[in-house]
Amino acid sequence: MHRSLAFLSIFSISGLFAQPAVQDSLHIRDQEEVTILGDRAHALPGSGQYIGQKKLENLNQPNINNVLRTVPGVNIRDEEGFGLRPNIGLRGTPVNRSSKITLMEDGILISPAPYADPSAYYFPTFARMQGVEILKGSSQINCGPYTIGGAVNLLSTAIPYSFAGNAQLSYGSFNSNQQRIWVGDSRKNFDYVFEFNRLGSSGFKELDNGGNTGFDRRDIMGKLRWHTATGAKVPQALTLKLVNSSELGNETYLGLTYSDYQNNPIRRYAGTQKDVLDMNHQHASLHHTLSPAKGIVINTTGYYSKTFRDWARANTFGGQSINSILNDPGTLKAAYDIMTGQADGAIDFQSAARSYVSQGLQINAVYNFKTGTISHKVNIGARQHADQADRYATKSLYNMAQGRMILTSEGTKGNQENQIRNANALAMFVRYDITINGLKISPGIRYEKINLDFRNYGNADNARLGTALKTASNDFTVLLPGIGFNYNINKAASLFGGLHKGFSPPGMPSVTSTTGQAAVESSLNYEAGFRYETEGVNLQTAAFLNNYGNILGSDNISGGGAGTGDMFNAGKAKIQGVELSVSYDLLHCPAAKNTTKMPVTLAYTYTSATFQDSFINGGGDWGSGPIKNGDAIPFITPHLITASVGIETKNFNATLIGRYTGDTRVKPGQDGEVTPSENVNMTGVNTIKGFVIIDFSANARINKNFTAFCLVNNITNNQAIVSNLPQGFRPNMPLSFNMGVKVNF
Repeated sequence: MHRSLAFLSIFSISGLFAQPAVQDSLHIRDQEEVTILGDRAHALPGSGQYIGQKKLENLNQPNINNVLRTVPGVNIRDEEGFGLRPNIGLRGTPVNRSSKITLMEDGILISPAPYADPSAYYFPTFARMQGVEILKGSSQINCGPYTIGGAVNLLSTAIPYSFAGNAQLSYGSFNSNQQRIWVGDSRKNFDYVFEFNRLGSSGFKELDNGGNTGFDRRDIMGKLRWHTATGAKVPQALTLKLVNSSELGNETYLGLTYSDYQNNPIRRYAGTQKDVLDMNHQHASLHHTLSPAKGIVINTTGYYSKTFRDWARANTFGGQSINSILNDPGTLKAAYDIMTGQADGAIDFQSAARSYVSQGLQINAVYNFKTGTISHKVNIGARQHADQADRYATKSLYNMAQGRMILTSEGTKGNQENQIRNANALAMFVRYDITINGLKISPGIRYEKINLDFRNYGNADNARLGTALKTASNDFTVLLPGIGFNYNINKAASLFGGLHKGFSPPGMPSVTSTTGQAAVESSLNYEAGFRYETEGVNLQTAAFLNNYGNILGSDNISGGGAGTGDMFNAGKAKIQGVELSVSYDLLHCPAAKNTTKMPVTLAYTYTSATFQDSFINGGGDWGSGPIKNGDAIPFITPHLITASVGIETKNFNATLIGRYTGDTRVKPGQDGEVTPSENVNMTGVNTIKGFVIIDFSANARINKNFTAFCLVNNITNNQAIVSNLPQGFRPNMPLSFNMGVKVNF
């Protein structure tokens, strides 16, 4: 694992929906850009949405959570308010750390260790993305390893076709600021783009006794591409991409009691003054595109990334766990007073250092051809991948003294957690699209062969000599068939649907389990939908049903558990729902050739999620204790609505967008809702109340080079509890302003 792999791999997404190549270097460069669907969502045999550069520029949102909420079927739990570490679920998959969806950047897996330790503590800087693709249903059979809910592919700044550049500067509430600049060019045989991003803020939370609660993130990206000249007999291109990212965030796991939230929702306790996230990420990939003959495109990508993350934070106060204090601060007043800095006392402090490596080689070949009036596309891919998570958690001792934390004993490295998690995976797929008179049928099959290896050295073996080593391994192979269709009723309307077997890896094997290792998560997924697209109207609706044969739970601190990271079987479950997405230009009039537009959009999701077995739960997101057949699955919001209205002219656009997040259960059950109140302790709460947030953004073009913009988040300053995880009630971002300028050159 510490050495570079020689690899093979599934999915250089650039070719997944490739058009027939021709012998021209311009076209081979187009093929090289790694997108799943781009603007071809209307032809998918399943649900898919593409959020393009124009919409992102109109919204001016650095927070990916607020952008993804414009897509139905996406469930998100806010955490720190800036969207730096999104908790994303698709069609009812668990949202915690986005660990149950396939996350990609330019078609390459981006989680620090997607098989061995999939929690996405690193997430790419969204400010440098020019597009987002979301796949659900049978349309994402090519993507993996998480194929139940779907996939999200982030598209980084592309190399321009001629010399171009862009600079963006902004400043706003809480000293939030951004500096971004990119410049690129395409020459006869050599192209490039270089980009620098910096995002920073002092934070909107108020730390007892003062202090910074914000972050500083810096991100550098470069792409260098060589390609053959126009008219080459065998067009090809070779692209090197490099990314270096770092973040220092004064962020905490610890929220508030309900009483403290009522008094000041943006308060942070004195006991979090030393909490900090130190993270850096490096990525390198080499991508080769080849068109050896008409209709054939072959994409090969080798990739390597390293991620380091150390989230240091208070773990106990006065010998009491944080969750115990939050649940009953009256009984545990002595510990609560230490946590809030009102009394002196001992604090256990944990530095949770983790180093990740992810590497692989992937190859994908697409062949387009026709036989008479029938169109064919054969898509074959394979990926050899390996990743590792090296965990060293260290407990040190602090003392709270007059509101300030003082180090009293620095712990020995690894005295809290000392383990290595390894994964090796071979994934392959074959998909065949056949189109006859407007009907596209797309059967396919995916294969995953995975080896998971867990090595726990124990908390006393700092040097990892193996004196108390415990090991466990898990090997398994899965076949995942599926079929989808898309039928064009006419030029505007189409029907789509599909059936596929979904899958998620079972996580690391346990060295302490007495009941055997967790089995893979599996499901049968069905969907049926309708699309209607004309110049002024765009509509897509879909019904889906995910029948789990074995749904998996997890035990993570970020999900409210003890932090073992263990996965456990939870049996059968059913997640079903309806998605609707519609946009319409109120001023659309082809005859008048009106250049002013007034777009209105609506995205609605209804989801019902219930367990279909009775069992004793092992902790984490779903709590501990008995779960009954028919109980609701927590953290899956039944009703989600996002609506917007805008105005667009040649030199000005403005968008007003509202997001409704309905009541969300945070505990399994079928009984009535119990929401946070003074009369209910934290463990008694089973539902977080719904809330509405309204944002406004505008762009005014001053001349061909300069554009002024503004963003107002939460214009009504609505205060809401957005979650009760990781530890305690957490607020949304209050009213905030951001203003800046964009410069094109």
